[in-house]
Amino acid sequence: MVTDAALKNIAAVTDGDESYYIDLPHPVSVNIKPILESVAGKLTDDEIDQWFIGFARANEGRGFYLELTAEGELRINPMVNLDSGLAEGETIADVTIWSRENGGRAPSSRTIVRLPDGTRAEPDASWLSPEQMDLLGPISSRAITVCPALVVEIMSGTDRLPPLQRKMERYMANGALLGWLIDPYRRRVYVYRPGIAVEVLEDPETVSGDPVMAGFVFEVRQRIFALHETAAE
Repeated sequence: MVTDAALKNIAAVTDGDESYYIDLPHPVSVNIKPILESVAGKLTDDEIDQWFIGFARANEGRGFYLELTAEGELRINPMVNLDSGLAEGETIADVTIWSRENGGRAPSSRTIVRLPDGTRAEPDASWLSPEQMDLLGPISSRAITVCPALVVEIMSGTDRLPPLQRKMERYMANGALLGWLIDPYRRRVYVYRPGIAVEVLEDPETVSGDPVMAGFVFEVRQRIFALHETAAE
């Protein structure tokens, strides 16, 4: 169990009070690098995961979720609205249906992933290949310790494009094989693959999972763009 006082002090922000709800207009960041440096060599990665998962769970229902970059930037992200939540659900559902027949697993959007560089992130949707699942073994309450083969981020009304693009670049640098950054407001999909330039699709009807997820076709126009059209009416 993590007992270091520095990490306990961060968790104390909850103060045992479950009554407050923070309505953030956009993500905000807090630099906790000095605190992480103070526990370097004293705590294992698994112990930091344990603390971070506990910290995130202690703040559920308060209107935000947390991510942590390798540089010590604690990102406090607003919870998504209904249309963005539905878009996440549609994406995860289609990935799940495909994986039932082809292998691998599709974690929820609130699953914490620890990337090789130490970043703790929560992709809006993702897919872990059968080989990655074998590497993980029993997961229980730990963070996922590999970068999923597919990572998906869906832009919400509180997001700005450049931070999401940097996040996608981080996924690719840490082992993702395919990434989709979906902008439902401009009806655009940015497709990321290792070692090649980002492909920008303008108002596509579908996006392909090939060759990473052979034969998987995601109907982005119907599943996501149409949701935002309905919400705007």
